[in-house]
Amino acid sequence: MGHVSKHKYDPAQVQRLADLVRIYHDRGQPFDYEILIDGLKVVRRTNDPDMFFIFENFITPDSKALEVLFYVGSSNVNEKRMFVFGDVPDEKEVGLSGVEVDARVREGVKEGIETHKKEWQYLQAQKENESLKQQVADLEKQVRRMETEKRELLDSQSPLQEFLGQAGASFVESFLKRNPQVLKSIPGGEALAGLIDNSKTGTEPPETFSDSSVSFQAKSETPALSEEDRTAITFVNQLKAKFAKDEFDKVLVILQTLADDKSKIELILNHVNIKQ
Repeated sequence: MGHVSKHKYDPAQVQRLADLVRIYHDRGQPFDYEILIDGLKVVRRTNDPDMFFIFENFITPDSKALEVLFYVGSSNVNEKRMFVFGDVPDEKEVGLSGVEVDARVREGVKEGIETHKKEWQYLQAQKENESLKQQVADLEKQVRRMETEKRELLDSQSPLQEFLGQAGASFVESFLKRNPQVLKSIPGGEALAGLIDNSKTGTEPPETFSDSSVSFQAKSETPALSEEDRTAITFVNQLKAKFAKDEFDKVLVILQTLADDKSKIELILNHVNIKQ
């Protein structure tokens, strides 16, 4: 509780308190107040100036004291104005010495400052909490986007890339698509062909049809490899055996580049001074 003052009931003083409530309310700076008669809350805590004089309906000839409490912000710290009906019983209860008044004032100011400080700290904590929530939401959104990009990247990669590298996988995959009979001639070739096709189209492998007595899968006849195909496979194996993995990747990049732009063949020959 903050500062307390006690006076003989004076309607003019009470009116000034009511005017104070209305002035601050009209200026957009309302503060809460509460009015009690003999300890009974006849006007419960509010900042509505129109509620102030409701207390008059509860004053009786036996009423002894009217208390008006003005609250500091949203806290319970308040300043009390007490008006006594009839004679003030004892001057020690009515007034205080200058030293005591100063002490009470300092105490009330200190309590008010602490209350406002706590309210400010609470508001700052709320702002920081909202900021942290937004940061967490942004990070979660970024993580979801990165996971989506990772899945899309993995889905788009060739199944050969793990073994040959990106450039090598592209070159070999292009060769195998132009020569499907090569895949069909090796164990597991049809499954690998399905994986290569699915990595680009997103389709499922061929469906296996079955009933209670029969189970079969559609297959096409595998033509025999031509001499040219066998020579090409042997050439690739011999070429790969002459290089380390990273070197072979670079060779495949060069071959793919020359396949895309054959005008660079002479340029490379002249650059490395190779005699044909």
